[in-house]
Amino acid sequence: MQEMKKKNRKRMRHWYVPFLFLLPHLIVFVCFNLFPSLAGIYAAFTKWDLGKAPQWIGLENLKTIFTDQSSLFYWELRWGLRNTCLFVLIAVPFRIIVPLLLAAALNSKCPGYKLYQTIFYLPALLSLSVVMGAWNYMFNTNYGIINNFLGLGNLSWTKTVPLNWAAIIIITVWWGTGSNMVIYQAALAGIPADILEASRVDGANCVQRFFRIVLPAMKYPISYTLAMSMIAEFNVWGQPGMFNKGGPVVEIVNGFARNSNMMLMQYIRDAGFQGAYGSNPGIASAMALILGCIMVVVSLIQVHLMQKNS
Repeated sequence: MQEMKKKNRKRMRHWYVPFLFLLPHLIVFVCFNLFPSLAGIYAAFTKWDLGKAPQWIGLENLKTIFTDQSSLFYWELRWGLRNTCLFVLIAVPFRIIVPLLLAAALNSKCPGYKLYQTIFYLPALLSLSVVMGAWNYMFNTNYGIINNFLGLGNLSWTKTVPLNWAAIIIITVWWGTGSNMVIYQAALAGIPADILEASRVDGANCVQRFFRIVLPAMKYPISYTLAMSMIAEFNVWGQPGMFNKGGPVVEIVNGFARNSNMMLMQYIRDAGFQGAYGSNPGIASAMALILGCIMVVVSLIQVHLMQKNS
C-alpha cells in the first residue's frame, strides 16, 4: 500500500510530461488552424481591403450577400452555392459507388489483383496540378487523346455545357477513387469468411450476399467516406479553376455574368483577392462562413444518422 502511494506521488510530480509531447502539435494547431479560423470568422463581420486594418461593421456583409440584389456578391453566393451543391450531388455518389465496386471486385482475389489495386490507387498520390495537367492534355480540343480516340473532331470540352461538367466530375472521381477503395478493401477483409460461405451454401447468389451481408457490415466505412467526400467536394475549386476557369458565360443577370461551372470556393477566392470589382476579404470571409456552416450542418446530420442506425 505504501509502495503504491509512492508511485502515485511520483506520477503526479511528472503530470506535465504528456503535455510536453503534445505541445508541438498544439502549437501548430493553434497557429495554422485555430487562429486563422477565428480570424476568418472575425473578418466576416468587418470591412477590409487588405491594405488597412479591418473595421467592424457587424452584419452588413451578410446583409449584402443575402438581400442586396444590386451587389455582385449577392449573385455570386447563389450561383456558387447552386453549382457547388449540384457538383456534390453528382460527384459524391460516384466517389462512393465506384470505389466500392472496385474493392468488391479486387476482394475476389482475381489474377493480377495486386497490380490492379496499385493502378487504381496511384491517382490518389498525385498532386492537383499533375492531375489537371494530364487531363487538360487528354481533353484538349485539337490534339486531345479523348477526342481522337472517340472520333469527336474538335469538340471543346471546356466551353461546351454540360460536357465541361462531365469532364470535371470524371477527373474528380478518377482522382479520389483510390483512397476510398483502400478503406473499403480493409472493411471487406474484416468480414468473416465463414458467414459468406454459409450464405453461399444456403443458396444466396453474389448480388444477395453483397446487399444482405457486405453492405450492412460496411455501414460505418461508407458513412465515414461519405462525410469526407462531401466535405472535400464542398471545397472544390482546383478542378474547375484549372480546367476552364469556371466555364463559359451562360447568363447575364443585372449586368453580372454567370459562368457555367463556377464554384463557390472560386467566387470566395475572387472576392477576397482578385475579383473584377476589386478585393473584398470581408465579403469573402462571410461567404466562407456560410459555406462552413453548411458543411457543419451536413456533418451533424450524418453523425446523427450514424448514431441512429447503430
